[in-house]
Amino acid sequence: MDSTSQQKVIRAGFMIIRTDDFPNIRIKYKGATLQSWTTLEKFETKSARDKRFQELLKEPMVIAD
Repeated sequence: MDSTSQQKVIRAGFMIIRTDDFPNIRIKYKGATLQSWTTLEKFETKSARDKRFQELLKEPMVIAD
């Protein structure tokens, strides 16, 4: 999704999330108050991160990048 499309989705009230491994294992997000990628949560393992990522995607206004 390009940044213009991301902004449209964010203005509609969605939060966009993505996983990241560097510099640490984390989930990043963009939302109404933050227009750049920001750390949502940090994790000790990738499996813990991936489990939480799937939980977040069950929320109606959360989508993956």
